[in-house]
Amino acid sequence: MSEKVLAALKVGPSTTELRELDLPPIPDDAALMKVEVAGVCGTDVSQYRLPLRGGPLVMGHENVGYLARVGRTFAAHNGLKEGDLVFLEHYLPCGHCEWDHIGEYRHCAATEWFYDPKAIRYGYTSTDIAPGLWGGFSHYVYLPLNAVLHKVPDGLTPEEAGVATPMSNGIQWALFDGGIGYASTVLIQGPGQQGLCCVMASKQAGADRVIVTGTSKDARRLEVAKAFGADDVIDVEKEQALARILDSTGGRGVDVVLDCTVGAGTAPTLLGIEA
Repeated sequence: MSEKVLAALKVGPSTTELRELDLPPIPDDAALMKVEVAGVCGTDVSQYRLPLRGGPLVMGHENVGYLARVGRTFAAHNGLKEGDLVFLEHYLPCGHCEWDHIGEYRHCAATEWFYDPKAIRYGYTSTDIAPGLWGGFSHYVYLPLNAVLHKVPDGLTPEEAGVATPMSNGIQWALFDGGIGYASTVLIQGPGQQGLCCVMASKQAGADRVIVTGTSKDARRLEVAKAFGADDVIDVEKEQALARILDSTGGRGVDVVLDCTVGAGTAPTLLGIEA
């Protein structure tokens, strides 16, 4: 009889069942990760409400865990061994296309689950695709050779490593996409997880002034933004945001605007243009 693993399966819109799945045999070019931390992303919240596009699936795409079983080829290819603590990206790229060759494997067709039901991406792939352990809301996750892993540095806990995805987004959006650097003036709209990570990335990059906007319900988050280095925080429901921004920047306005709001309509876009 095969070993079993407990997993939380999405079986319908906003419906989860705990089920036992078969723990697959691990070939020489694969590995098995024991999940320690599985983050809940805002995308998980929205996707959870939607109908299934195939069979049930194990959600969870922000995953950190220990390598429990490692095939010899997998170990040699990745420079990893059993017992290593790793952060798992949710992409499973082909490794051969142009996107992969320039390092933009998030655009690889092999992992574009939205358009291709056979594409594999952690947290979004049906259990119909063997071996089914494609999400972090399970005790174990299956890792083929093309899994993208990062060894967690010594001294970091699994919980700390669990914020790697939003922190990576903050770095991507602020530094790579926004070009924020020394002496930049930055407006970050929305003090959620992503916005706060953009604050930290901007300050670490040398931004001279970081301004964060939010609503009245974000009062505690705006306090956290200040603690993370924001120079000014603005409650857009209580203050004239544009006037505060211009006052804070001596009438000059900002160099970069990062919109981290969700469902806020056109107001953040218009404010970003005017600021």
